Amino acid sequence: MKIHTNMVDSRMFYRVITLAAAAIIMACQTSKAQFTIIDDLRGNNYPDIVVGGPGGTQGTAYLTSGIDDPVGSGWLRLTRDQTNQRGYAYIDRSFPSGMGVLIDFEYKMWRTGSSHTGADGLSVFLFDADEEFRLGGYGGSLGYAPNTNSNPPVTQGLAGGYIGVGLDAYGNFSNPFNDPSEGRNGGPGEEPNSVVLRGPTTDDSNTTNEFLTSTLLGDREGDNGEIRQRGEVDYDIPTITRPSSDDFYRRVQITVLDVEDVNGELRYEITVRWSRSPGGAFEHLITYTTDEPPPQRMKVGFAASTGADLNFHEIRNILVTTLGNLRTIKLADKDFLIPTNAGGGGANENKITYTIEVVNDTNAPIEGIVLRDTIKDAYGNVLSPETFTIDPGSITVLNPDVLTVESDIEETTTNIIQGTVSIAAGETGLIQVTGTLHQTPPGNHIINTVLLDLPDGTDYDDEDPLNNTYSWRTPVYADGVDLILGDIIPDGRCIDYVNGNTFTVQVSNMGTDDLNVASSDPNKRITVTITHPPGTVFTPLQPTPEEVKWTLTNNSPTSHTYRLTNPSKNILPRGFTHPDLIRFRLTSELTDIPTRDEYTVNAIVDQFNDNDDDNDGNNISTASLHNCAIISNPMIYQRVKWWP
Repeated sequence: MKIHTNMVDSRMFYRVITLAAAAIIMACQTSKAQFTIIDDLRGNNYPDIVVGGPGGTQGTAYLTSGIDDPVGSGWLRLTRDQTNQRGYAYIDRSFPSGMGVLIDFEYKMWRTGSSHTGADGLSVFLFDADEEFRLGGYGGSLGYAPNTNSNPPVTQGLAGGYIGVGLDAYGNFSNPFNDPSEGRNGGPGEEPNSVVLRGPTTDDSNTTNEFLTSTLLGDREGDNGEIRQRGEVDYDIPTITRPSSDDFYRRVQITVLDVEDVNGELRYEITVRWSRSPGGAFEHLITYTTDEPPPQRMKVGFAASTGADLNFHEIRNILVTTLGNLRTIKLADKDFLIPTNAGGGGANENKITYTIEVVNDTNAPIEGIVLRDTIKDAYGNVLSPETFTIDPGSITVLNPDVLTVESDIEETTTNIIQGTVSIAAGETGLIQVTGTLHQTPPGNHIINTVLLDLPDGTDYDDEDPLNNTYSWRTPVYADGVDLILGDIIPDGRCIDYVNGNTFTVQVSNMGTDDLNVASSDPNKRITVTITHPPGTVFTPLQPTPEEVKWTLTNNSPTSHTYRLTNPSKNILPRGFTHPDLIRFRLTSELTDIPTRDEYTVNAIVDQFNDNDDDNDGNNISTASLHNCAIISNPMIYQRVKWWP
């Protein structure tokens, strides 16, 4: 399935994909390849994320926002910590390989039970975008290589696979010697707590996804069972809650870049490194050089599995972009905030520290970089000092030997920071900023955006300015109860004139108080009103009568009101989404095909409590569909330079 959502106060920030529309027109006419894909996976608004798995008792990947974690504070969970689980996800947007590729993401591997060891692990893979997606085998093959011992057998690896990087807790991704064999080619045998690289998918079962290299992590004393207990790839202390970043943090970077060998021949260098603390230095894990060129257009994906042993396998904060240029990224130390006026001061839930990374991927220093950092609400307005303040003296350069301040980095106007810096060759400079939230901003989110600008006349010519900006979105709780219309989820981007399109709507509580949604007064039940344009026919999609949770109380041609009359759960906790869905289908009239290029669906939740009168902008959500025969939604092709 694809994850499609359109929340009015966060739809631009749950999924941030930087595209220049005009550049797409020039896609194949210029010589440089620019792209940036940013998916934080903390929410559930990711139209390009395809998730899947076998379902049923074997599980499937899903986003935890509003389900297992507070809204906007979630992860993409590939597997639960149960036996024999499988899950995968990939970004259904292609990108060119002409300027090299960087994949950057965070992950957690952890479990609640003490009667198992951690297994199996997760894989990250790059594959040919022109191939129809087909996963490899699970188990020790981690969704990338074949697994002929599974039921049913999987005799082929990932379709179009170029490289598969295994973060292997149990140790079988490098093991071809299982009894009976699982069909993996090459490898030294079982290697728990390792990072493993496997090669391209071929049509030959004897050569596909061959073992290339691996790195063994941590203390290797003792047998494999003892090594598995040492918590390198996964967190090996059972815990009822996800380990904090202080207890277990892993951020991985994978790069593919063309290099010349000593004979001047073009080769391709694959590098894997990770950081084990927020903002910490990256440790080199693998460098492997091959003469196998990457596909001209690629996609990136992830998969994970469990067997008799288990782990949660989770990822977030994905960045995919080019190499060899100036770029930036932003991190924060809080998943959500509670403002001072809602009781967040005592536990420092009203404080947040941002870390700005200024990265120079080139072999020369870059000077004259104008850095601008802006703190806004969900609607793009700079926050007032009554809402948010930057703490005095909190703007700090953490490594001044790498990042030189040319003009002071300071708050030039309220909640706007600016300064000029220089960055040494091949280095990453870090800047920290701390602020205090006093009241809930409009839209229940703070959007902190950093922009690096190189003015005209600067010596350095930035080949890819698309990765010079990065936004970090932090959800904020309001005092009391604050219902938001969390989702309108369409089943795709394109208008389906044959079958119609299905939509799903959910309600979330972004207040500090839990809410009893089963009020004895029927007029105080939650209501949601759906509106759509003329020319589209509305059909409610309800379960069997005994399972109906929402009652359709108004059903005019273009407006439809639902009331939550039979909730499956009476309490909607703070920060979470109510599980009862509203589902409906919209079918366009056939006479509409030649003229309509798009249409928009609107929904509004009626909040009956009095605490939300000043924060009702988040009660509305919209979703738009396009006539794809008229308006295409292209992949990333802008300024393409193919590999030779």
